[in-house]
Amino acid sequence: MAILLSSEPILAVSIFGMGLPELAVIGIIAVVVFGPKKLPELGSAFGKALRSFKQEMNNPSSDDEPTAGADRVSGTESLKVEAEKVVEKDAA
Repeated sequence: MAILLSSEPILAVSIFGMGLPELAVIGIIAVVVFGPKKLPELGSAFGKALRSFKQEMNNPSSDDEPTAGADRVSGTESLKVEAEKVVEKDAA
């Protein structure tokens, strides 16, 4: 039987279902694989990529976005035609 001593919630670190011990193991493996001198560069590159991804999600470029539903259908059909050409080429 568990006895609750405090009504305050316990702070738990959980990222993608992983706790602090799992994240520590991943960090140690990263240091061993990449070395301590390369990790800041990798972290910086990862941060820049993540920032760019978030900006594109919040403000998508107008040239990439279809303007009407008909465009989406024709785009899907053209993708289907291209896929069929690739399959036919591979089959030959």
